[in-house]
Amino acid sequence: MSIEPIAFDMNVAGRKIDGRTMEAKRFRSIGLELAEQLGRNPTPSERLLLMNAATLAMLCEQATADLLESKPVDQENYRRNVTLLGANLIKLGLAKKSRDVSKRDSAGVDDFGAALIEANSR
Repeated sequence: MSIEPIAFDMNVAGRKIDGRTMEAKRFRSIGLELAEQLGRNPTPSERLLLMNAATLAMLCEQATADLLESKPVDQENYRRNVTLLGANLIKLGLAKKSRDVSKRDSAGVDDFGAALIEANSR
């Protein structure tokens, strides 16, 4: 199956963005990697989610770089961006939603483990 290239045309909010900047190249790279991982031609709504995911990934990368250079990082914004990125990836089917492993559905599979979970939940 041939996946048509995604056009990240760099027209954002009515402004033509210079696609030669390092940030624009990274944005395009992340978006194309995610589109490739999708494994099919994205629908228009998936294209929007891909663009949002690329933006959030860049914000997370910038915060990580700042942290590694001992610069201050707004931890609340970082956590929020990571959470939103995860939600976008789940919507796109590129990540799985985590499940609660402490739920009772594990009871019976491992009696000892189920007893520990029950004892700790009191």
